[in-house]
Formats: sequence, C-alpha cells, structure tokens
Amino acid sequence: MRIAGIIAEYNPFHQGHAYHIAQTRRLSACDWVVAVMDGHFTQRGEPTCLDKWTRVQMALLCGVDAVFELPALFAVRTADVFALGGVSILSSLGADILSFGCEPAGISLLDAMTELSLAEPDAVQQKIRRNLQDGKSHARARGEAYADFLHLSPDAINRPNTILALEYRKALRTLHSSMEALAVPRLGDYHDDSLEQGIASASAIREAIRSGRGAEALRHIPQAARPLLQNACKSHAPDDLLLHRLRSMQPEDIAALPDAPEGIEMRVKRCAETADSWRNLIDQVKCRRYTRARITRLCAHALMGMQGDLAAHHPLPHYARLLGMRRDAAPLLRELSRRSTIPIVSDAVTMRDDPVFALECRATDIWALTREAPSERRANQEFTRKFVGI
Repeated sequence: MRIAGIIAEYNPFHQGHAYHIAQTRRLSACDWVVAVMDGHFTQRGEPTCLDKWTRVQMALLCGVDAVFELPALFAVRTADVFALGGVSILSSLGADILSFGCEPAGISLLDAMTELSLAEPDAVQQKIRRNLQDGKSHARARGEAYADFLHLSPDAINRPNTILALEYRKALRTLHSSMEALAVPRLGDYHDDSLEQGIASASAIREAIRSGRGAEALRHIPQAARPLLQNACKSHAPDDLLLHRLRSMQPEDIAALPDAPEGIEMRVKRCAETADSWRNLIDQVKCRRYTRARITRLCAHALMGMQGDLAAHHPLPHYARLLGMRRDAAPLLRELSRRSTIPIVSDAVTMRDDPVFALECRATDIWALTREAPSERRANQEFTRKFVGI
C-alpha cells in the first residue's frame, strides 16, 4: 500500500488543488492520498474564508481520502516551521510520498537549493542576515541569498511555491524521513488576481467572494464542492478584538510572541494606540524592517495567545488529529494506525488538557467572532462540530 501526503490550506479548495491531487495519484501510483491542513488561520496569519470542517468536506469530495490537522502552533508560523510541522506529521504517520506543487522553473533547482540549505556557507549566512536587516521576510531573505550564491535571478527562487518546496525538501532531510519527494509542476500564477485564466489562484477567488462576485468565483471551484462555497456566510476582520488585545498587552508580552523580530514590540504597542482596524495597524507598523506577512502573523499570535515558550517546548507535532475521512478509506486508517509513531486522535474531548490543542480551541473561538452568521459565532466549536465523513 502506497500512501501519498499533501500539505495544504485549501482556502478555499479550487481547481488547482484538484489538479494537484490527480497528478499526485498519476505520478506516484499511490493507493491513497492524505492531506495535512491548517485550521482557522493561514500561514500568513489571516482568518480562513471558510471553517475548517467545510474545507475538509471540500477536499474529501474532490479526491483526498483523509484530512489531518496542522496545529496552529505550526501552521501560523514562518515557512520553515510550517513545512517542518506538516512534514513531521506525514512522516510520523508513515506516508510514503510527500507531494507538493512547485513552479516548473523551480523544480530543476530544488536539488542544488536543498544541498545549499543544509550547508549554508558563511557568505550565504551573511547575505541572509543583511537581507533580514533590510526588512525582508526570512523566506525571501534566504531565497535571495541562495539565488545570489547560485548566480540566478532572485525571481528564479523567490516564488511562494518554490520557497515552500525548498522548505519541504529541507524538512525531509532534517527529520531523516524516508518519504519520497514528488514535485508537481504548478499551473497558474500564485499572485494573479484575475479570474480569466484556466486555474485561478485562491487569493483571486477570495477577493472575488469579498467583492460580491461569488458567481465568477464558483467557476473555478470543482463541481462537487461548489454548493459548500455557495453557502458561505459573510465575515469581517477581527478589528476590535485585535486592538483590545494589543492595547492590553505590555511590550514585553508582545516581544514574547513566537518569531517576534527584535524591537517590534514598542512600534506595535505605539501603533495599536492610534490604529482603528487590523489593516490600518499593519499599514502603520509596516516598514522596511517589518514585512506585512510578519506583522500579520504577529497579530494572529497575539489574538490567539500563542506564546514563544509553548513553541519552544513543542518543536514538532506530537499527535495527528484526524478531521475527516472518506467512508471507503477504512483500510487506509487501519494501515496508518499500524504505521504511525504518534497518536492518531479524532475525539476532541481526549485532548482537552493538551496545551497545543488548547491553542487550537482559542484560534477557533477567535475565528468564530469574525463571522456574521449567528450559527458560526458560537464558542467551543472544536467540541461541538462533528467529524467529517462522506
């Protein structure tokens, strides 16, 4: 039995994701496909456009056999931590293949970049430090340093999927995982905000939904999943929640958040006193040194009460939470249970006292307060929403 694993956000699930799953099956000749998916906040720190149970259902309807959760402690982090968390869960479950999308031009560079990432000569490390001091994200700082060392254009590496692909390959080496790496050429442009191309990006679909062009967005969702997106309720940014939280925190509390860059606490604290929204705060804090993605993640960490100490005490996921599964995938679950080196859990009650899961509960409760439908604003949904089976 061959099992392929995918790390994804599915925010929302679209035609490009369906293509990736189909190509994974074709290229790997696997028997089953499992996905590891984030919860209610994305890697960039933004609330997801749909609840995670709906996104799980979309994935199961469109080709995935089982979906596990990437805890917020790893999902809402820098690209290297995001990748390490997802790869760790799949490797611990005993998956045979790690499948990921990558820009076609980046696939040929992966071997060279992976070797460079493991060695990182002094010249590369110094370049990374200079880039970080210039305010570039960690992923971009590393990507540009690698491109410079390999005599390539920065654009050859600094593409979101190429950066993540590199982090996935690096995580495989770091964990001494036996999973095979399968790079699937990506179709479409990650940043393209147009719905005219054959496979639209998730960001373009989300923007269409936000701007009232839901009918256009639906054209880029697989037929089986369209009703789930069509019934999506409206949401808003957690403006007051965030500003209250930051105004209540001391600078040292902000500095203690995971991945908080040195010196940002005073700037955040000062801007939180005058900002009137999440977006306005980010605009005020953003500067050459602090990127938008870094600030957005910091805001999410503050909202859900994620502490640097918790991240330090849990460098890798220690459980695999099964969110949903196809009913015909019982043989897969039996095999994963036999192979897995970490507990597979599906009952939230059994994890009530786990600090990593407690963070997940807080993240879900915060997300609920961004929704406009009363049914979606209820607390404790981690304990009241049902396991997804189709």
